[in-house]
Amino acid sequence: MNIKYAKKELDREYYSGPFLITEKLIAQFKNLNITKNQSTIFDNNVSSAEICNLFMPSLHKPDIKIEFGNLVFFAGQTMDLLSDVSSGDTLTASTKLSNVYSKTGRSGKMVFIEWKIIFKNQKNEYVSKIKESFVRIET
Repeated sequence: MNIKYAKKELDREYYSGPFLITEKLIAQFKNLNITKNQSTIFDNNVSSAEICNLFMPSLHKPDIKIEFGNLVFFAGQTMDLLSDVSSGDTLTASTKLSNVYSKTGRSGKMVFIEWKIIFKNQKNEYVSKIKESFVRIET
């Protein structure tokens, strides 16, 4: 299946941030997650993979003008934790479209859209690498 979309967006980086990590933000994050997973929350720092999810909705992702389907849903995410995030850290993110492909399954044709997101700290060190997938289907 030939998928029509803005191919110029493939592998093009978009930057977001900076996101300042404060003690207040960490405290709010702990309150939201205290019953879920205490093993990734420490005194004044948190797992980068988890706190980076707080910023995911505000990351810049371009409209790739895909010409397929009228329903989009989240298909999954993998996160690589590379270092902890502490109060006083400043994070930046780069987002890029990494792949667009089609499949035919039991429910018919589907188009998968994959994004790669990399978070770095103020020292330009990798903090977290994230891969997100979305699916478009026709209803």
